[in-house]
Amino acid sequence: MSKRALVALAAIIGLLALTGTATAGGWAGSRYAKSDCTYSRDTDTLFCEAMFTSEESATAQFGVSDSTCASTMRLIRRTGVLVTTFRGWGLFAGRTPVRHKEIVGNEDGFQESWRDFTDTDLGCSP
Repeated sequence: MSKRALVALAAIIGLLALTGTATAGGWAGSRYAKSDCTYSRDTDTLFCEAMFTSEESATAQFGVSDSTCASTMRLIRRTGVLVTTFRGWGLFAGRTPVRHKEIVGNEDGFQESWRDFTDTDLGCSP
């Protein structure tokens, strides 16, 4: 291999190591993009936050108001894809969001919605 090719290969490996995206979807192996994070020089901490979405096949049963039922409640079974959107955040010691340097973190603001679903009428609630 020529010297020029070795230098180019070393530069590519170095860039991948710096960005942390060689083996993970986010910056430095985290779930955050670099643009999701703000570094504070005063405290030497990095705060990251982003919106995330998860999807899973699910079935749920719930009641809806129905004045034609003696109980005023009709049961529905919904089967489909449950989509959950939430905000995740973390505070890290240092300049990169690596798991072992996370000081505190959490997830909040959960919102659920359905897609590609089918509702089955189970009749009036007893």
